[in-house]
Amino acid sequence: MTYFTFLLLFIGIPLTILLWLTWRDWRAGLQQPQRLAGYNPWWVLLAHVVVAVVYTTPWDNYLVATRVWWYDPNLVTGIVLGWVPIE
Repeated sequence: MTYFTFLLLFIGIPLTILLWLTWRDWRAGLQQPQRLAGYNPWWVLLAHVVVAVVYTTPWDNYLVATRVWWYDPNLVTGIVLGWVPIE
């Protein structure tokens, strides 16, 4: 299994479901609980994605650079962000 396939299964599908649920609730006019009413759900979802990438990228790069783990060159595209393949 390539890393893109893994990402599709374990990140892409749940993210698609969350996007669909957010869109469905927004289209139906469902309101958020009062304490969350000031937050736009699209910005909240985007913030979660940004935090996940910003938080994990330095740590992943450190671990790959120090050879704690590695990526099989046959299973990645070769496009990297620091030491870590983009996928």
